[in-house]
Amino acid sequence: MTSRQYAANTDSLMNEESLQAAPTIADALCTGLLTGLNHHERDVLARHARLQSFAPGVALFQEGDESADAMLLLSGLVKLCRHSSQGKECVLHLVHSGKFIDAGVLFYEGGLPISAVALQHTTVLSLNRRAFLHTLENNAPLAVSLLGAMSLRQRLLITKIAGSQGRISVAGRVAAWLLHRAKMEKSATLRLGVTQEILARLMGISRESLSRELSALSAAGIIEHQRRSITLLDHEALKLRAQG
Repeated sequence: MTSRQYAANTDSLMNEESLQAAPTIADALCTGLLTGLNHHERDVLARHARLQSFAPGVALFQEGDESADAMLLLSGLVKLCRHSSQGKECVLHLVHSGKFIDAGVLFYEGGLPISAVALQHTTVLSLNRRAFLHTLENNAPLAVSLLGAMSLRQRLLITKIAGSQGRISVAGRVAAWLLHRAKMEKSATLRLGVTQEILARLMGISRESLSRELSALSAAGIIEHQRRSITLLDHEALKLRAQG
């Protein structure tokens, strides 16, 4: 699929039912980090914002595109990925609702370095790049919050790079990911929403290695693994594995 194909009128990706269920722009501008906007800033951004919906498998933007608007995920699930010259996919991050798809699109030069692909029926709030940058220049608390979110994601990518260089074991990578997701979701029960193949790519390991490690954690009573969810039973044991 080319960037021109997905960039075609996104209205074609929406059906009547999804349009009726979609939030308003005013509602969306009170979501996640945008709760820090004042009334005037919301009014200004509303004139430069639009709601977009994407079907599973459709790219929101693609590696190599010149630029993209800032997108806040309102519902659904999105993967950030790159592909090697041989076509092998590397999943860098899974974006959940309430988060920006990739705030880096505000600053990248020389084309986008990653692709964003919907894994579920997805709705986003798209904010014009220039308008949002102007808002950040005049709202320091919002800018700092955005930097905090970007630094957290950078930390995950650093861990992933260290793992790919053999410095972190499979057990350590799986444990660290489980603890991170539990912290982000504020729950000991994690709803997966994706296949083990995608989770394995996200952690930089094979699906077979992930399956073996989850089985080992279940057998040790550290987690309870069901088809669509994982419940963390022993956080301390996971912390020890993450540190090892």
